[in-house]
Amino acid sequence: MSNLTFNPRLPEHCNMDDRVCVNILVDELLSRGKAIRVYDGEEWVQASTTDKTKVLESLAHTGEDIIRTDEGSFYLIYNNGSEGEPLILISDYTDSVFNREVYEAIEKKIEEVA
Repeated sequence: MSNLTFNPRLPEHCNMDDRVCVNILVDELLSRGKAIRVYDGEEWVQASTTDKTKVLESLAHTGEDIIRTDEGSFYLIYNNGSEGEPLILISDYTDSVFNREVYEAIEKKIEEVA
């Protein structure tokens, strides 16, 4: 799990379980060479970037976000009953081999830190 970096303060406006999951999601996407864009339900709040801090700072200002790469999207709903179950943050994602592999990797990493 050496690729995982965790900032316990970001995203600022969500619970700790959501922070754990979104940090792992962003790390997983960036480690696979993907740039990330963020949509907060109203507008694109982060242009395509590989800067983890910029991504995390742009998240959780509304109750939901979409993280998008060139492989599709991950739909996040914050404070959605995720206490004790961080993966609940990821409400949905674009069905593709790449995104299923990312989701499975997140699931495995969350199990390792639990």
